[in-house]
Amino acid sequence: MKLEAVYSKDEILTTYLNRVYLGVGSYGFEDAAQFYFEKSAKALSISEAATLVAMLPAPNLYNPVQDYDTSVQLRNRVISRMVALGMISAEDGARARRSRINISPKARKALANSMAPYFYGYVFEELRDLLGDEVAKEGNFIVETGLNVKLQALAEKKLRDTVKTQGPSYGFSQGAMVTLDSRTGEILALVGGADYKQSQFNRVTQAKRQPGSTFKVFAYSAALEQGIPAGKYYSCGGISWRGQDFKPCERSGGSVDMYGGIAQSENTIALQVARDVGLNRVLDMARRLGVKSELEEVPGVVLGQSEVTVLEMTGAYAAFANDGIWNRPHAIRRILDGGDCTDRNKWQSCREIYTFEGDNSAKQRSMSPQVAQTMTSMLRGVVSGGTGRGASIGLAEAGKTGTTNKAVDLWFVGYIPNYQLATGIWLGNDNNSPTRGSSGQAAALWGNYMREGYQFKK
Repeated sequence: MKLEAVYSKDEILTTYLNRVYLGVGSYGFEDAAQFYFEKSAKALSISEAATLVAMLPAPNLYNPVQDYDTSVQLRNRVISRMVALGMISAEDGARARRSRINISPKARKALANSMAPYFYGYVFEELRDLLGDEVAKEGNFIVETGLNVKLQALAEKKLRDTVKTQGPSYGFSQGAMVTLDSRTGEILALVGGADYKQSQFNRVTQAKRQPGSTFKVFAYSAALEQGIPAGKYYSCGGISWRGQDFKPCERSGGSVDMYGGIAQSENTIALQVARDVGLNRVLDMARRLGVKSELEEVPGVVLGQSEVTVLEMTGAYAAFANDGIWNRPHAIRRILDGGDCTDRNKWQSCREIYTFEGDNSAKQRSMSPQVAQTMTSMLRGVVSGGTGRGASIGLAEAGKTGTTNKAVDLWFVGYIPNYQLATGIWLGNDNNSPTRGSSGQAAALWGNYMREGYQFKK
């Protein structure tokens, strides 16, 4: 039943104005006026009222504290529309556009310390992808997410502390981390940088970085799918492939099976595995596991030469934990139309316009359960006795380290199957300058975070 059949347009508008979300626990324009400007909505100036209206599509992004310049631009657009509609005079509009937006000290402090700004920024990006730019900007949507508040707070603290305490010694100034529910692909925690106030660039979803040896899982899983057993031995000698020469094993000698090759992250073993199975199958496996970034069909891709996002890699590893079923990593669980509800006092009665559960294009079986389980066994060896020992927390965790040339990128991506948690971590510098660290720092951060974080899984 449509709202117009039950309520008048004035009643619908009043209900909307009284309950629409405007950030940091503010629902409705009266709440928002008190929070942002410490006055009643009736006492708001033209500029202040227009500022609140301009925030509607994404209050956590478009408020004057998080992004003052954008807030002013959007406010001025609202004021210009009011002038065009004859609601205010051109003179009043010009005066309002010249005025500064003065937020109350209480709101400024609350917004500066608000949780999960990178996550909420990504929610709006995803909203645009699902509904289109124009529809998303209209606002009045009720968006349900899978954010785990405790995990998010812990992730923010652990990354911030690591960059602050270890960054100067090891030469990295930034980082990113994301945690997924491996059963569903829901984003439970997302931290796109060390300090949102200094940089709003989301290094989980927007930054393209070389993944180093974390990419080797696609070669090994493709080989298993083709019937190559994990116990097959390969020579530790150097190889030549497609006109390129690659060095012998660094940590092993003689010959090593696939278990040992991935545990010790030996490049020559991964390259021989990929040569056996074919680069086309390696890239096909990466695509099936959700890597959409451009990948070069060259030997170096096996060693992480092509750039990808942290979210892509974490989503791929989550599929190993989920017995081979890949779910698109996502922030939005469902979207409701806040203007189409059978009961205006219950948001749950609003019409569903999107659900991830009903999005059949967002999930697929990427490999057999047997291949996924063997990969998990191999990746457990990385943590228990290989290059990822710093991530060991005694919960049958599995994962892989990754370090690129000159230690520019430091990675660890891993998961705990029994708790359905997958977390990807990157440390480095925005300008691609070398660090003095190794993937050991990323693995240690993973272990430090997950040792506490698994307890917060619902």
